[in-house]
Amino acid sequence: MRARLVFSLVAVSFLLAACDGPPDALSQIPEDGRQQKLYVLSSAEDVMVVIDVATNEIIKTLEVGPLPHGLATPATEDVLYVSTEGDNMLVVVDPINDVVLKKYPVGLRPNEIEITPDGRFIYLPIWPEGVYEVFDTEKEEIVARIPTDGSPHNAVVSPDGRYMYLSPYGSNEISIADTGTHEIVGTINTEYAPRPIAISPDGKRLYVNTDQLLGFKVLDLENRTPLSTAHYGLTDDEQAERSRSHGIVATPDGKEVWSSDVIHELVFVFDVTVNPPKQIARFENPGDPYWLAVTPDGKTVYVASATDHTVTAYDVASKTQVKVIHLKDGLAPKRIQVVSVPRATQD
Repeated sequence: MRARLVFSLVAVSFLLAACDGPPDALSQIPEDGRQQKLYVLSSAEDVMVVIDVATNEIIKTLEVGPLPHGLATPATEDVLYVSTEGDNMLVVVDPINDVVLKKYPVGLRPNEIEITPDGRFIYLPIWPEGVYEVFDTEKEEIVARIPTDGSPHNAVVSPDGRYMYLSPYGSNEISIADTGTHEIVGTINTEYAPRPIAISPDGKRLYVNTDQLLGFKVLDLENRTPLSTAHYGLTDDEQAERSRSHGIVATPDGKEVWSSDVIHELVFVFDVTVNPPKQIARFENPGDPYWLAVTPDGKTVYVASATDHTVTAYDVASKTQVKVIHLKDGLAPKRIQVVSVPRATQD
């Protein structure tokens, strides 16, 4: 087992987002009074950028550690976890006041992380070691190390918290871990090395970007078998230029999947109520699109673009661009996540 808490930082209340927005910003606050924030990790520096979803304005930049790589929050959304690849840490963040609370040492270069809905277990892909570490948030220690083929890179949990789907690139399969035993209980072939993954809201489908495919695989999770393949609609010239898919998200209503084409700087939208999925939209993105995130109400999809230091907001209903949010030059936004929290109060 690894050491427990290595240091703790003093939490300081800080957040005046409601005052910074336009006059009608309050009308966009969720009815329960919670504030939606978009968290953006920079793969080039040691910061996490916080954006107010109601205004699409940056409200804070928080130092979390070198090369932040992964984001996860439980169903309660009262805590946010960040993995930092540069110093091998799991960072605990208070998302109400946006301050770092604790840091724990973990394995080498932790990648994109995932947490069970109850907040008990965090799965950390430790890619140089070929294992997924399981961090117990109650015991504050690593309680299991799960070996997989390939290099562990991503993970996503089933809505009921029973299974963790592990995506190690370099292999040609998704591994299925039982979160009760932390053991592999099955695999699903993906033909090529899996990259980013997204799960349907009902937990029946897994959507997988893979190497060698401009599109995504659809996996049947009930039968643990490949179901179909979705291909991007590209011109002959676009198909002749080598690119890759590296960003995917399913909308909360389960009807659409949004996915990115990095080199061609395109975002595609598919209707996944039919099989195979049917492309219903494609549009140019400012810069190379990487990770995607969607708001809990399903109204907005955000796309991070590393090369031009932006995050772009799209309206899901109209499939139109709402705003391009410019981050500081030098930041390389990749992993992003929307979290809904109670508004901070000013002392």
